[in-house]
Amino acid sequence: MVTIPIRPLEKIRDALASMPETQSEDVSFAAGEILMREGEKYDWIALLIQGEIELLKQAQDGGEYPVGTLRPGQFLGVLMLSSGATSFLTSRARTAGRMLRMPRDTFLLLLYNLPGFNQMVGPLLLGNLVSRYRRVVELHVQVAELTRDLAAEKRQLQATIAELEATRNQLIQQEKMATLGQLVAGIAHEINNPVASLSRAADSIEPGLRNWLAWPPSPPDTGLLAKALEEGINRQPLQTEIQRQRLAELAIRFPDLPRPLLRTLAQVEPAVFEDLVFYVVSHPTVERKDLVHRWVQVFEVGTLVRTIRLAAARISGIVRSLKGYSRQDKALVDEVDLREGLRDTLVLLGYALKKYEVQVDLREIPRVRCRPSELNQVWTNLITNACQAMGESGVLRVACGPGEPGWVWVRIQDSGPGVPLELREQIFESGFSTKRAAAPEAPGLGLGLAIARGIVEQHRGRIEVTDAPEGGAVFTVFLPVAGQ
Repeated sequence: MVTIPIRPLEKIRDALASMPETQSEDVSFAAGEILMREGEKYDWIALLIQGEIELLKQAQDGGEYPVGTLRPGQFLGVLMLSSGATSFLTSRARTAGRMLRMPRDTFLLLLYNLPGFNQMVGPLLLGNLVSRYRRVVELHVQVAELTRDLAAEKRQLQATIAELEATRNQLIQQEKMATLGQLVAGIAHEINNPVASLSRAADSIEPGLRNWLAWPPSPPDTGLLAKALEEGINRQPLQTEIQRQRLAELAIRFPDLPRPLLRTLAQVEPAVFEDLVFYVVSHPTVERKDLVHRWVQVFEVGTLVRTIRLAAARISGIVRSLKGYSRQDKALVDEVDLREGLRDTLVLLGYALKKYEVQVDLREIPRVRCRPSELNQVWTNLITNACQAMGESGVLRVACGPGEPGWVWVRIQDSGPGVPLELREQIFESGFSTKRAAAPEAPGLGLGLAIARGIVEQHRGRIEVTDAPEGGAVFTVFLPVAGQ
């Protein structure tokens, strides 16, 4: 940077001030004073005699950034000298000082036509231009170095993001594996019951069919037996009190029939039973006890068929829910109805929910573009967390609905002790668990809520926790609808 001692500047100022044709004026300014404002037009140029002036450039966000400093011996307004354009920068006095100000047109006229003026001002003007050119070159070098550093940092950041993404996926997988043990035990229990029903039905239906086939065909009772099979297949469970009442009535009417036979007949609809009685009474030639035995056995075969169908449907429903829960047959990202995942999760956690009162209110909502299996993990973590908070009994409420325009919400509420205000942020931290102190053997890695929030935020949503007025914690997940 070209600098000129203050004394020569004073001499130049005195010389210029003594030349009436320069129309110069000695102007003082205070610290902080705006001397030129970016975008405004000025018709003068000034030589700084004393003080410092800060040069500022306005940014797109409305802020200002310092880009340089003018010191004694430098000109203010050089860029407007030849072009006459508006000010490129804002000039603000950093300290109090003085400057010699001249009209722009007069300055140019004297610069070209007055040798003495040129000899005094030319070297200063040239020094200013050289200084600014050097500053531009330095800035170019700095920009190139910064660009290179930013490129390296970008590569490093991309590698870090990739590592974090891999770590996130591992954590999700680990938490799924931690939950998997609970799910497998529950699913095994849920499937074991219908499988046991299938096994018992298979063991019982074979002798019933053999006995039925062992009897000689009797054309008059074919329709009656077909009706018995149909009634058994369509039989609906009766309340214990109603069945006990029917059994007492049948025992009075038919004291000669065995009690196990009467117990089965008590399950038959009265109108159908009366048809059977009418048939037996109207056909005195048939062996009445054998016919009743035969009718009951066919009825029981029908009930076994019904049991097989119900057990198969139960197993199919569990498998269907498990398939929907894992979403293995769907794309990684899909537009889904969140209610499907919530229902599948409730089915698979059914074993754990039997000791709670479960209230479900799933209103119609817009579809959400998401990774369904990951959101199912969120519902699993939140419901499991609610069950652990309630202990051995309580009320679990699962609800969803449309929220603000472009959003939907899912709410998991329990009747447990709630979450203290000072812990509502900590519970989402990795490794933090309010249950560890009370139950160190509790399954999981203490990552359930942390992973749940991470998954929700990956879907551009948010998760909030509050306490319900009646007590208990309320976890609410907000997600943008598809297309937002």
